[in-house]
Amino acid sequence: MQLSEITEYQDQLVQQLEESGLNVSFGDDLSVLLKTYEAATGTGYVQLPFLIDDPKDANPYNFWVCFDDGNAPVALSGFRTMQNGSAVRRVGEAYNQGALYRCKEKEGWLPETGPKLHPHALFGYIGAGWVHPRYRGHNLAGFIARITQAEALLRTRGTLAMSTAMTAEALYLSGMNLRASGLHHLHVELVLDGYLGIAEHDMRLYLSHSTGTELMSFYERELAMLRKDETIPWLHQHDKIYASAVLAGEESTSADASAPTSGLAALA
Repeated sequence: MQLSEITEYQDQLVQQLEESGLNVSFGDDLSVLLKTYEAATGTGYVQLPFLIDDPKDANPYNFWVCFDDGNAPVALSGFRTMQNGSAVRRVGEAYNQGALYRCKEKEGWLPETGPKLHPHALFGYIGAGWVHPRYRGHNLAGFIARITQAEALLRTRGTLAMSTAMTAEALYLSGMNLRASGLHHLHVELVLDGYLGIAEHDMRLYLSHSTGTELMSFYERELAMLRKDETIPWLHQHDKIYASAVLAGEESTSADASAPTSGLAALA
């Protein structure tokens, strides 16, 4: 998939949202994301992966996306991009060594888990996800995940090796983080089993992830449908099909009114 095609794909999604009355904007300052998130949600919950306390950590690959209705935000998402060092290591090891955020206490990361990162590979974390309760049921989660990860591919000029998200065990068991309607990641595995500083208690976290190549293959499939002005069942009708099945060319399931209406919780 060429960068021009990723741009076309993202533009088509943005156009659909704008035609529905929403505005789409991008920001580069992650501190603004945190303030907007707190104001929109009414909570003081801080997304540690987006707290960059060392100026040298800031880079043009970090950004956030906001949908608004002309008055206030109705959906949010952020993307943090990191670069691996000179040695091959797994994502679990990178997070255990403080790549995601500097933890003060030993946490329960499992260093031997997660996909391998080649030397100097760019890998990202998508999170800080939220959809206003009034707008749930329209799969804004699916739209913002696609627009955010497409933007990450564009900013890295297609060199993004991996997009990752962290999923609590309850959501992992629901399968939502792997469904094509939500994050459309293709892989998931346990990456933390024990103490997590942000929660101040023991818990289990799962890493969902796709390679940049897999994301582009997924977007290429959807772009072909958008060019034909076709309805995408797993985006427009909350089809429960999994992203891996979409890439395998399998038939989607029929739309189910009881299907989850928002997968943005998987971005937390």
